[in-house]
Amino acid sequence: MMQSKEPELRRAIGPVGAWITVATLFAAQIVSTVDRGMLALVIDPVRQDLAISEMQIALLQGFAFSIFYVTVGLPLGAFADVVNRRRLLIAGIMVWSAATIAGGFAQGFGSMFASRLFIGVGEAVLGPCAVTMISDLFPPHRRGKPMALYVFGSMIAYGLGSLVSGVILDMAPKGAFAALPVIGLLAPWRIAFTLVGAFGLLIVVLLFLLREPARRVEQASAGEAELKLSFVQGLGLLKARKATFLPLYGSLALFAMGGSVATGWGAVFLTRAFGYQVGIAGQGLGTSQIAWSVIGAVVAGILVDRVGARSGAAGRMRLAGLLALAGIPCSLPALAGSGSVAMAMLGEVMLVSAIYGTTMLSVISEIAPTKVRGFAVALYAFVMTVIGGSLGPLAVAWLTESVFASPLAVGRSMAVVGVSAFIVAALLAFRAAASISSDERN
Repeated sequence: MMQSKEPELRRAIGPVGAWITVATLFAAQIVSTVDRGMLALVIDPVRQDLAISEMQIALLQGFAFSIFYVTVGLPLGAFADVVNRRRLLIAGIMVWSAATIAGGFAQGFGSMFASRLFIGVGEAVLGPCAVTMISDLFPPHRRGKPMALYVFGSMIAYGLGSLVSGVILDMAPKGAFAALPVIGLLAPWRIAFTLVGAFGLLIVVLLFLLREPARRVEQASAGEAELKLSFVQGLGLLKARKATFLPLYGSLALFAMGGSVATGWGAVFLTRAFGYQVGIAGQGLGTSQIAWSVIGAVVAGILVDRVGARSGAAGRMRLAGLLALAGIPCSLPALAGSGSVAMAMLGEVMLVSAIYGTTMLSVISEIAPTKVRGFAVALYAFVMTVIGGSLGPLAVAWLTESVFASPLAVGRSMAVVGVSAFIVAALLAFRAAASISSDERN
């Protein structure tokens, strides 16, 4: 018996090592999100270079990830519950970095779609591995701050991606990268893709220096003990609690749909509505997103733990509902009287998303059965990407092309989709909170 426990003891990680792991996951989250989100900044240059439509751009922004999730994403989330997560992350980062670099050499819609498809490895692998590792490194009452830092990585990444890409796009036409082999003479947006993709390989080096944390078993009830014997039993328990999980995941999907309006179309709105050059728009929007992200991370680290300590998982879900309503301004930049105000409104989604994401991941890590926690987190990423991240950009593109019939009407499309999605997300979050309260009373 002692022999079976010794490997777990050798893998014990102290507080310093735990925070180093969180910092590395934070960096991985930044690289993953930058790789995935930078297309939003270069929509018009990519459209012109590849000769594709607005609807095809929308498919590249979200639907390409959906295909990967439907076929591989959820199984990988379940895989994270039973394999070495550090090694799984290393493999995933190498794939999504190579795919981002390949996107810089795409010659048409098909090759760019394939690139975006494999960047989906980042979403499919990183979330389940990172959240379960954090859950194993920290007890429930101390997960708010590390979870907030991890979520902050995705929030600040949008700003960093916009800022860095904006700088590259501004410098490339001036010959700043002409001396680089192979990529030096590429179009500016292609240079941005290849350089950003190469950054992912640095995260691989950091991950090789980490250790896999021992899996935590906490507060196991008799029902939970049975659950650990069978993954199928875990899925059955999620289904048995559909009154909680259906509105919870529905809220996630609709919140992501509303948020994708700002992150997917914000930069192109600035260039079309206010006449900004794409590089300048990227730098301004990136600065706004970073500022809001920092505020959101600070607030999330404090607020989520306090609300949880006072009101438990149900209180956190009610907080998520209020946060969905607070996201509405980011979908209304068309009401801004100036470009700077529009940038501030678009960036506000990062403040709300940082707190909302921390809140929802904390709820899931608390109420999901331990055996299927990785699957539950994969489902979190699945609904946000497949439903929210796909439908949001597509709905905006469809309204702009088919209903309003003008590229300059993108702001009106953003308002219709964003406001509707955030309101429904809030209603579903309040419904999930009521179900959780009922479960707690019983």
